[in-house]
Amino acid sequence: MVAFWLMPAVHEAALLDSLVRRLVEEHSAPVFEPHLTLFAGKIAAQPALHALRTVRVRPLYELRVERIGYSDEFTKTFFIQFCHSAELQQLSDALSSSVSASGSYELNPHLSLLYKKLPRRTKAKLASVISVPFRQVNFDRLQVVAGNDHTAQGEDVASWKTLAVRRLNDTL
Repeated sequence: MVAFWLMPAVHEAALLDSLVRRLVEEHSAPVFEPHLTLFAGKIAAQPALHALRTVRVRPLYELRVERIGYSDEFTKTFFIQFCHSAELQQLSDALSSSVSASGSYELNPHLSLLYKKLPRRTKAKLASVISVPFRQVNFDRLQVVAGNDHTAQGEDVASWKTLAVRRLNDTL
């Protein structure tokens, strides 16, 4: 599996990383870099790296926070949900087209804060006490990551390896 991640800008990244690490420690969960998945699929690394270098991007993506949420999905245990963005959808579609991906990937703009199977009661409590200190999050980097085909447990998270990073304000 190869994925394209949109990465929070420095200020937001520091705060989000601190929150993720605190939650990871409190719940004995796998460590990961806060990110928003733009597209993921069974694609080869070379086309993904080419797409990373050549896809048209804005210098900064500003996404409005919709809510803090939780679900039964391992990859959405506890997360920040963002409002839909046409610009973000265009970027996701462009990446998918660039790598000639078969099938469809449904963009659901969120940034996970924790990957761990937890009782619903625990997740609801987290959602009621945790808040983020901003109404929008800025993203300024695009990253290509490779890992296991599915992410269903901590070992899958540990398999993620960054292949390349592109600062969005870098010109081609």
